[in-house]
Amino acid sequence: MKWHQICENYPNEWVAVVDYQNVGPVEVDGTVVAHGPDREGVHDDIVKAMQNYGKVAVRYTGELIQESELPLLWQISRTN
Repeated sequence: MKWHQICENYPNEWVAVVDYQNVGPVEVDGTVVAHGPDREGVHDDIVKAMQNYGKVAVRYTGELIQESELPLLWQISRTN
């Protein structure tokens, strides 16, 4: 499944993806084996997936920081 499809099917959820390929800094394409609205709720499924598949990508399909008044570190750190 493509990342945009994962986001459409599991909006604002944590997903565990196996047989994945990185397609961006956060985005992955692959097979979703677990999902849920909070990470703790899918923790046991993630552990099982790790035992069965080895590598598992755990991602959130929504925005992690929503309308924060604090700047993100990359917005204030110097790069030179």
